[in-house]
Amino acid sequence: METIVDRITTFPQLDAIETRWRTLYAADPYANLFLSWEWMRACLATQRKRWLVLGAREPGGEYTALLPLSLERFPSIGFTLNRELSLAGNPRADFTGMLGLSSEEVRFVPALAREIERLRWDNFTLADYADPRIGELAAYFRKKGYRASADEPTPSPYIALPESWETYIGSRSHATRRTIRAKLRKIESLPGYRFGFAPPDEAEGAIDVLLRINSRRWNMSLRKRRKKFGELFARSFAAGRFIISTMRVGDTVIAAQGSFVDPEAKTIFGYMMGYDADYAKYSPGAMLVCSSIRHAIELGYRRYDLSRGGEAFKSSLATGVDYTAQATLTRPGIRVAAVNAGRRSFFAVKGIARQLLVRPA
Repeated sequence: METIVDRITTFPQLDAIETRWRTLYAADPYANLFLSWEWMRACLATQRKRWLVLGAREPGGEYTALLPLSLERFPSIGFTLNRELSLAGNPRADFTGMLGLSSEEVRFVPALAREIERLRWDNFTLADYADPRIGELAAYFRKKGYRASADEPTPSPYIALPESWETYIGSRSHATRRTIRAKLRKIESLPGYRFGFAPPDEAEGAIDVLLRINSRRWNMSLRKRRKKFGELFARSFAAGRFIISTMRVGDTVIAAQGSFVDPEAKTIFGYMMGYDADYAKYSPGAMLVCSSIRHAIELGYRRYDLSRGGEAFKSSLATGVDYTAQATLTRPGIRVAAVNAGRRSFFAVKGIARQLLVRPA
């Protein structure tokens, strides 16, 4: 009998499979924090895109796989030129993917691919996946004549946490070890220095502080930051899956970091960072990360993700690196090819215009 694939498109339908979602998440060796029930439920509830979850099952049986997807149109208003499909979570998730039972992959991967092909889309973006089953989905479409393009893999360094901070710091290079110890001593000796975590009853204020300090540090719009992350962080905090650590000198927050956590898997994911440029000589951002790593070890966590990117500081701390793949599938056809070419030209011109507008006179 052929594997059945259901389309789950409403929150009541989604909430009805929470138990099965959690079961698959716990059993799946390719599961990542961004596929946890708490994170994905908060993500889907706070995104502007339409979404659906494809659930694969045998007749009369429970779901053996769940694949969350997002749908949007281009342009967002007016006449639709392109229909865009993507793995749910992107761009806020550092990792995307699916949940499934390893013993059933040979059945549910082709079934999901056939159902995806029946959906109405022109481009299917597979961003930031480290799951070989997503690669198998892409291979299905390439074999059927869909155009495929791929970008370079993205590094995501992580730390396999040992049992003690001294064991960890001792595993780093002599230069890294010396620098961290010296800078931690220096910043911790500042009058009124405090390191700590926001309690639940201060979540709203702590999230605002994090978004403010992050937007100032990276010269980003605070309004857009709040719109993109505010409610996601609030829902995740309320579910016990988001924490905010800070370094303060007196009443001044000199650095703040927001991290997603999975207490069951003993994983912490350093997600958003910001620091006060007036204290840059103390490297408060880097030292907050180090203090958070030390705290995670003390709590018995086993893995600390440093988020995507191959910066030298992350590499100096990491004990390993995961890589996520990037690919785009495009339906064959002259219309889709023409629209995609037009979009590339439009965004190129838009980027040039933005640069001209911000260029000093």
